[in-house]
Amino acid sequence: MADEEAIRQIELGFNEAWGRHDAHGMVESMADDAHFVTVNGAWTKTRAEYLELMTRLHGASGPFRSSTRETPAMEIRSLVPDVAIMHSRFHIYGDIDEPERTGIGTRVVCRIDGQWRTVAVQNTDVRPGRRH
Repeated sequence: MADEEAIRQIELGFNEAWGRHDAHGMVESMADDAHFVTVNGAWTKTRAEYLELMTRLHGASGPFRSSTRETPAMEIRSLVPDVAIMHSRFHIYGDIDEPERTGIGTRVVCRIDGQWRTVAVQNTDVRPGRRH
């Protein structure tokens, strides 16, 4: 249960950093070589690349500059003792392009030096009316 709570805290901490528009906080849990695929297909392959992307998207003219993010549903499944996968449903409010968005995320985490770290993330927008 302690591991599951620590993994949940990664997502919750990400949301808190998002609300502060703190790109450094958003990458805090990421391994240096973590991959992140956004809902629009941007694929970053390092923590530094993702930091650059989040800095731009949350910056003064970025589309997320006044947005908030919440995760009402998270399901965690341990794959082996030091690797787990989390699926989540998240909402973004205040995106400049879309006032409200819902997505599903997949986050792979690995215990590295005793601490849970994100090694891969894939996000997908939920589009009402789509069946597949």
